[in-house]
Amino acid sequence: MEPDFYIGWQDKSPASFKKASRRAVIALAALVPLVAVLLVLQQRGFSTAVFEYGKLTTFEGQLIRQPVPFLRIRVKDSPANAPRFERLLLIGFGKHGADSTLSQWEKKHGSLAAKNLTVRGTRIYHEGHTALELTEEADALLTVSALANVSPIPVPAPESPGEVTLRGEITDPKCFLGVMKPGDGRPHKSCAVRCISGGIPPLLWVRNGPGHNQGYLLVGPSGEVINQQIMNDIGKNVTVRGRIEKADNWLILYTSSVAVVAQPRLDEQMQVAMCR
Repeated sequence: MEPDFYIGWQDKSPASFKKASRRAVIALAALVPLVAVLLVLQQRGFSTAVFEYGKLTTFEGQLIRQPVPFLRIRVKDSPANAPRFERLLLIGFGKHGADSTLSQWEKKHGSLAAKNLTVRGTRIYHEGHTALELTEEADALLTVSALANVSPIPVPAPESPGEVTLRGEITDPKCFLGVMKPGDGRPHKSCAVRCISGGIPPLLWVRNGPGHNQGYLLVGPSGEVINQQIMNDIGKNVTVRGRIEKADNWLILYTSSVAVVAQPRLDEQMQVAMCR
């Protein structure tokens, strides 16, 4: 018997062609939705980080300059006899740290130590971490008042759980906490480099599962700025060793070493995939 032969412009195709075409269509009809569902499930969900763009919020508290700039505020509704405090990480407008703005404040008002400040800015927050962008720069400081007849609110010595080794990604807290989405990974690397080179403190984000992720602000062993030293490590999977200190609601990592985690070569990845 001669094999079936079919030309596309003919009205009818041989039975063998119909059978093969039917099988292919049925297989594709089942496979295409399955592939689409798998692709969707593999995607990361949208970040819950929030940037209150266009909305300025006013806070009162004390300025803390070292090792990174914070505004220490009283937690709303905390009891007067046992007040609780939290810190807002201060960040400048644009891709800049807050130091230049704080210097303008001090040039105009003198030392701001042991003073009560009223500051207005744009909140940025994500998973229990909050930053305040000084959007109006020098004008973000509304009032400065002495703590008359009241001793300054004592700032307790930071708690130190000791030295640890952590694995995560270095990014900038401004974008990661809500200004950009995504605010981490390769797509965001060039932006993070610009923010950190502009003076924004680097952030090590450690993923321990939903609800257990944690951010650590990175400084040097003695609290010095290390932005330039870690520039080549931004956006990469790294291990960081250092001493942790808890400062109210923030964790600060006094970094002693940073090492990029080696990624397996493509042939090694293929071998692992084949073994599975």
